[in-house]
Amino acid sequence: MKLAYVVHQFLPRYFSGTEQYVLAMAQEMRRRGHSVEIFALDPDPGRDLPPFEERRDEVEGLPVQRITYWSRLHPNPVRAEYEQPYTGVRFGAWLDERQPEVVHFFHLRYLGANLLGEAARRGIPSVVHLMDFWFLCPVYILMRADGSLCDGPPQGGMGCFPCVNADLGQALRSSGLTDEVDRLRRSTEPQLRAGDGLVSLYAGVYERAAYLRDALLRASCIIAPSHFLKSMFARNGIPEERIEVRSYGLDRRRLQSLESVSRSARREGPLRVGYIGTLSHYKGVHVLLEALRLTAAPLDVRIHGRFEDFPDYSAGLRRLAAGDERVAFLGPFGVEQLGAVLADLDLLVVPSLWYENTPFAVLEAFAAKVPVLATNLGGMSEIVRQEDNGELFERANPHDLAARLERLTREPERLDRYRASIGSAKRIDQSADEIENLYEVHRAAAMTASRGAES
Repeated sequence: MKLAYVVHQFLPRYFSGTEQYVLAMAQEMRRRGHSVEIFALDPDPGRDLPPFEERRDEVEGLPVQRITYWSRLHPNPVRAEYEQPYTGVRFGAWLDERQPEVVHFFHLRYLGANLLGEAARRGIPSVVHLMDFWFLCPVYILMRADGSLCDGPPQGGMGCFPCVNADLGQALRSSGLTDEVDRLRRSTEPQLRAGDGLVSLYAGVYERAAYLRDALLRASCIIAPSHFLKSMFARNGIPEERIEVRSYGLDRRRLQSLESVSRSARREGPLRVGYIGTLSHYKGVHVLLEALRLTAAPLDVRIHGRFEDFPDYSAGLRRLAAGDERVAFLGPFGVEQLGAVLADLDLLVVPSLWYENTPFAVLEAFAAKVPVLATNLGGMSEIVRQEDNGELFERANPHDLAARLERLTREPERLDRYRASIGSAKRIDQSADEIENLYEVHRAAAMTASRGAES
């Protein structure tokens, strides 16, 4: 089968969980004899000339078609985040050239949801993997600018202004156009036309929700990695029967690295606590450090992550931890070191402030038989079972987190019990079995529809 994988950014410059999962799934499909090619945006926000560029290269033997464009190529900078006409034209030409049998969309931020229409117009079945909440939320994490959680586009999208562009929202409030803009939102016809005038910018915000809902429904199949994620999209107008829940599997290299992890009980000494991931505010690392300030419990805390991604936040973390010898900032590490890092932990803490999806860090910790202490939120609370394979604490509550850490230092037998309750890890080949079956089902349906149209 000829497969096309589409993602908003890709290795080697970008290597978050989404990109790693795309690579792992592509490699697994290739092992099964399928042909896999990747179409990816290569973001370059400061680009000027040329305004649009395409190039081809390879990542670990996988062909990659990359596009880069000038940020002002789209006349409306608000709508550019989710609709890119010229990118759609180039993607359509690539589809005509490569002739894939199935297109699997993993992320479309700044590539444009209109790419779904290009596949649909050609009768190519498409799968959309909901890696986060981007189809519902312009900042993809369903967290408002004030830090509170969001359940979907408020007020039909009018409430998204502070998150999309705070200055634009302030301009709307001071312009006296709020009622007029809301009237346009309620009208039956889209008001946005090419241009960056004020009303067009406003329309780019409030038309986003409907545009992306319609685009998503053009997919042949929608995959959610958790029941929580499915429920959030169902709550926002996507029929439940259109969404298939398929949990993530861990790739071979990670599992090979984790094979070295084998122990049945916690070692003596301070409780070894780890954080692995992005050092950003919405990941809540500061909550962990604030919790440490509330307890003198014997802890050895190792924080792994790149400081340069969010330098101001990282500097704030260093200030929070200043003078606390229990904390070590150890930076990032390669996949080949994953097993060694987890083997040296008694507990992984995941203090995220957003709903998360199904954090790969949690799955990897469980594969290494390391219990997890996570925020009681979203997909995390679906896989971390309270006082069974780990514990959950209240969002953004360092007091609750500190109390649980203290109890674990007093009652280390809890960790042994949690470790014994951790099940086996789902492998990437098991995940690929499920997704490959979806490809076959929807390819067959597309072929049947095509034959019916011809007759």
